[in-house]
Amino acid sequence: MRKTHIPANGRSYSFNGNGRPDILACDPEAARLYVYPHTGVFNGLDTYGAPVLIGRGQDFSSCQWIGAGDFNGDGKADVIVITADNQVLLHQNQGGLDGLNTLGEPIHVGGKLPDVSYDTISIGDLTGSGTTDIIGRLENTGEIHYVPSLGKVDGTETFGPPVYFATIGSTDIPVGLADITGNGELDLIVKHSNGDLSALDFFAGGKREDGYPAGGQGTWHRIGHGFDAYEVMNITDVNGDGKPDIMGIRADGTLMVHTHSRVFDPGNPLATFQTPVAVGTGWDLYGNIS
Repeated sequence: MRKTHIPANGRSYSFNGNGRPDILACDPEAARLYVYPHTGVFNGLDTYGAPVLIGRGQDFSSCQWIGAGDFNGDGKADVIVITADNQVLLHQNQGGLDGLNTLGEPIHVGGKLPDVSYDTISIGDLTGSGTTDIIGRLENTGEIHYVPSLGKVDGTETFGPPVYFATIGSTDIPVGLADITGNGELDLIVKHSNGDLSALDFFAGGKREDGYPAGGQGTWHRIGHGFDAYEVMNITDVNGDGKPDIMGIRADGTLMVHTHSRVFDPGNPLATFQTPVAVGTGWDLYGNIS
């Protein structure tokens, strides 16, 4: 696994397990990892509380990529890191958001395979099993693989081997997974080189017996323009309505969120997301959010 072309992490998770998705943010220059806890109310710049330092040191300065997900199924966010030497480390949540006591010691769960290199990384729970899978775009191609969670944290047996499931453009960025269309199945959110945003219904080709996608071309929906304004992107549910919202950091450090309109019209998919609202400032120091 190699450094992402643009940090793209997938979906926010709750570090306290209260169902309110917090924001994980990594400052690689200072080697610091923070959580901005959700206040429970979508209220502009007051949506998230003051940052809580949960990690520091080499793991968070030399990492190529970092993300939050529930990898052990306990309902609380863990942190996964891809290091500079292409190793994958998992820091499990020890019981809630508790400063530097939030995360346990890193567990080595994998590393770069001999013939597989990913140039963009994302995460999400493809099957709704309660544990998080890894999504990657094969280097210099549009081929998307998933690395399936095996349901528990067990060293290098935490994830299975990578499996192909979709094809996107070779310059497209997989931002994450979310049910944009409201059909009960996850879509792959993709950022194109021209700044457009699309949702790929990759389950249109059916499912395998284990719940993973059968593969195939899927169905594309263009859902936005102008997303090249964001240096870093994330998917969350900022207002608690159960619908996925799109979040991004502008070059000036403003954290913006496009909330889902709660309606998806396949005849007018560009109406799916609303005008962006600022929910933070000073975020330009963060190389990754999740």
